[in-house]
Amino acid sequence: MSVVSENSSRRPSQRSTRTARSLPRGRVSSSDVTAPFLVPHFSAAASEGVKASCDEDNWAENTTVITGNTSERSYSGAADRAFVVPVGRVVARRCSRLLWLSSALFISLLSIGSSPAMVLLPFLLRHTAFEWPEVVCLADCQGLLLNMTMKTLLLVAALWAMYFRRAAADMPRLFVQRVALIFCVLFILFAFWLFYAVRVIFERQSDYRVVVTYALSLLDALLYFHYISVIILELRTLRPEYIVSVVRDPDGESRTFTVGQMSIQQAAVHILRTYTATFPSYNPHLDKLGGSLSRFRSGVSQASAGFKMYDIEGLGAECTISEANARALMEAAAKRRVGGHNGRFHEMMEWERRIQKRKCRLISTTEDAFAGVQSVAATSPQNQTLSEPMEAVGAAQAVFAVIARPLNKYLKLTRQQPRHSADQVVAHLARCLSLRFSAATFLQRFFSPKFPLPDRVEEAKWSIISNKQASEALHHGTVFVLRCHQKDDDAGVQLLCSFHSLPFFNLTEQQSSASKFALKITPESAV
Repeated sequence: MSVVSENSSRRPSQRSTRTARSLPRGRVSSSDVTAPFLVPHFSAAASEGVKASCDEDNWAENTTVITGNTSERSYSGAADRAFVVPVGRVVARRCSRLLWLSSALFISLLSIGSSPAMVLLPFLLRHTAFEWPEVVCLADCQGLLLNMTMKTLLLVAALWAMYFRRAAADMPRLFVQRVALIFCVLFILFAFWLFYAVRVIFERQSDYRVVVTYALSLLDALLYFHYISVIILELRTLRPEYIVSVVRDPDGESRTFTVGQMSIQQAAVHILRTYTATFPSYNPHLDKLGGSLSRFRSGVSQASAGFKMYDIEGLGAECTISEANARALMEAAAKRRVGGHNGRFHEMMEWERRIQKRKCRLISTTEDAFAGVQSVAATSPQNQTLSEPMEAVGAAQAVFAVIARPLNKYLKLTRQQPRHSADQVVAHLARCLSLRFSAATFLQRFFSPKFPLPDRVEEAKWSIISNKQASEALHHGTVFVLRCHQKDDDAGVQLLCSFHSLPFFNLTEQQSSASKFALKITPESAV
């Protein structure tokens, strides 16, 4: 049983909206062109009282709501969207990140400077109390030194291109492959320096060419190992190994693409990058699945059937609903929703019709406004302009005064007003006019399923929900969830990621059939 109540707090806003709509439409005068805001109530916050952080009820025009707040227990078929506040920045994690970066920098500098240090150490030992024989470097030795210099520069360039770049993400666990490569580099450096100390320094190697050759061999080993690290960290992940299916909750938008052999946390970073670049933007003010006017206008949730359970026997708050009663509630709610498919279909068709009507009206108005803007450079001396030349901003404001009303209606209907302010629209219009773009190019910004990207996003907070460790490698059947913790339209959005390995394709070669045909003639065939 549910209670139908009236929300009186909505009536003043509706009256003000209706009063504003009933005002006579004034024509745009020439003085309006120079104003910084041609339509003061263009933005969503000024015209409709809707902000980006407001929930769906602020868009409503119907005052009838269904609620179960007066009951002791209410059961509804719609569950609230799970949103967990992310853990803040932990000092220990930041310290570990700084320690990792400093250690990686130290190991890189040690790898670069080891070979030159081995070559310069005999010259330094001759100026100390340590008795070192005279250093003699002939032509072949000088050629080896030149070779070592070029390889050192190649190693510096390779390390800079591979490692000295902005990290893609802050992963929750260690990057196992990278840590293993770091330990291998440390082992190589330790082994070469130990051999150098025993066979060169302690035995006082008199042949300087042997020292240079030994330092050059260390440099070759480091270069070869860098090639192996490129294969393991980069090339191994480029070969497609798995098909990943990504489904976004709550609107059900899905994409399918391929990934290589990598860990779960690496796959999460790759999926988030692909999601940011290719997925259409999620509009929390517009239910894509429903598409019904009553849902986003009245703010009613998906399950309009709510049941109230009264504690008649006085069992208190500790009593719970039995399994049989829960099943009965679910069946009753399902039967309630089955009968609404016809009405939903008509509402969806009406919604699509209104969208196409507003879109066509906006396209026609914009094309007429663009056609009315005359480019001074394109006009000949014989065809004089009817008005004084204007800058791009002035022309944009003039065009914006014409298209503001249909554009505002379209953005209001599609719930995109918080994403497009008046200043942004005028700036985009001025850019299109200065570059002589068409009206279709200007309108693509509003018709695109992806919202305009922000100027700068420093950090995006996501979390991995999986029953496996994030450092484990991908396998067939791996499933995990990525949950967004941003304070924007993607707040609470979850991505369900399912992995399936590519099959082994067994190809065989077959001869093509002979391209010869015979005409089959029967007594009934027409001649």
